Amino acid sequence: MALRFLGKDTVDGGSPTLFDDGDRYVLQGWRVTDPAVLARLDLPVGSTLVEVPKELMAFLPPGTPIPAGGPMVMERTASYVFCGPPITDPAVLAQLDLPGHETVIEIPKAAMPALEDA
Repeated sequence: MALRFLGKDTVDGGSPTLFDDGDRYVLQGWRVTDPAVLARLDLPVGSTLVEVPKELMAFLPPGTPIPAGGPMVMERTASYVFCGPPITDPAVLAQLDLPGHETVIEIPKAAMPALEDA
């Protein structure tokens, strides 16, 4: 499926980016590999962590909250850490400019529904 670009926040040489592919958000950000962080979290099998600047979430549709406890598993001063299954679909990956220190996960829209009154 083709990705629809929602926004990008280029900081510190990275390229965190947010896309929409219909039923899910595709979130590209920094791969979380810090053993202390990984040890604190009980990650579901097959999931990975991605960190993005908080400013990137401004590109979500108006009224879309950032729910604590999943898919957002950690809030830092200037960033969020999200957990989700990594994207492995070659057709999707071919549409991305993915540096080696970054990864991309999917977040079902049902996990971050827009508020009806927004």
